[in-house]
Amino acid sequence: MKEVLRLNPISPLIDSVFGDKYKLVAESESPVGILVRSFKMHEYQPAKSVLCVGRAGAGVNNIPCDKYAEQGIVVFNTPGANANAVKELVLLSLLLCGRKIIPGIAWAQSLKDQEGVDVGPAVEKGKGQFVGGEILGKKIGIYGLGAIGRLVANACVALGMNVVAYNRTVRDEIKKELDPKVKLVNSFEELIEGCDYLSLHVALKDNTRECVNAATIAKMNDGASIVNAARGELVNVADVKAALASGKLNRYVVDFPSADTLGVDGIIPIPHLGASTPEAEDNCAVMAGKELVDFVENGNIVNSVNYPDVSLAKSGAQRVVVLLNVAECPCDAVKAAFAKAGVKIVNSVCKNGKATSAAIFDIDKKADDKLVKELEAVGGVVKARLI
Repeated sequence: MKEVLRLNPISPLIDSVFGDKYKLVAESESPVGILVRSFKMHEYQPAKSVLCVGRAGAGVNNIPCDKYAEQGIVVFNTPGANANAVKELVLLSLLLCGRKIIPGIAWAQSLKDQEGVDVGPAVEKGKGQFVGGEILGKKIGIYGLGAIGRLVANACVALGMNVVAYNRTVRDEIKKELDPKVKLVNSFEELIEGCDYLSLHVALKDNTRECVNAATIAKMNDGASIVNAARGELVNVADVKAALASGKLNRYVVDFPSADTLGVDGIIPIPHLGASTPEAEDNCAVMAGKELVDFVENGNIVNSVNYPDVSLAKSGAQRVVVLLNVAECPCDAVKAAFAKAGVKIVNSVCKNGKATSAAIFDIDKKADDKLVKELEAVGGVVKARLI
């Protein structure tokens, strides 16, 4: 039985995927794979036996994906598995922005400690201090149309909001999933112009870091609100604080609290609850487990963040998986290695990525370590594996 190391608690539903072929363990000297949620792996050194890392969730900032690619370790994530959970938290956040629900509840609870207070009349007298606005008819900008962003955009249409959205590239599949009332724009600057609400759904990269700042906030409507269920570093917190103090912003909801977001009037810090539902954790575990098993047993790569996706139906006597740290596979040199080892290729597929490439070869007969050595001697090949 192969061992899979977990660095965080994982839903037991993963056992439905692993069956009796794999065992999920908290410690292992030679696991074939690792499953992780929030564990920070940048200083972690995987065992040489590790073929892949499965992230039970979408974000991979806690994983050194490029470093692992150099070691021939495929990193998977689970896009869409927790999308509904995050969407629901975003919708709640939008309502918390518009209405002063949290301070209102705290005030109502405080009435219990006031001796002799007639709660009914006190509530009617004091409720005016918690008046808030509705989201119906308000303009919301959705930045990022991944699995979560698409769900949020459609839900906001259903709530009667005026929805505009921006994604750097908009594939046909994205357009098909979007409500026709969602208006697509061509830039982030165009997106935020005149928005009452902004919801962030992009990955943290150099070109998105602190995309919300004084300059971009200035383009939003006065009294606008921002919901950040993506990554805290997308927002310049100092600029948000200044905008809240001046009244330019009404609320900032962040699902990634930091010291500078706590105790600030107008900031609602949520303790990273976006995907914290049993349903989302189950979905992520099952999806990550399936990706891991498919790669270990078939060499197929699905939803990888550091290698291109590549899949091939099995044929031939044996399968060979080749991972490369070059953007384009040197196919002639790789095929020459097969010939030198005395095996013929029955079927194959190769996919090139931005910095890495991956190939699957089915061959006519069983091979041995000689083929692996020949392949790993080819420039750019990080790892070759027989299945």
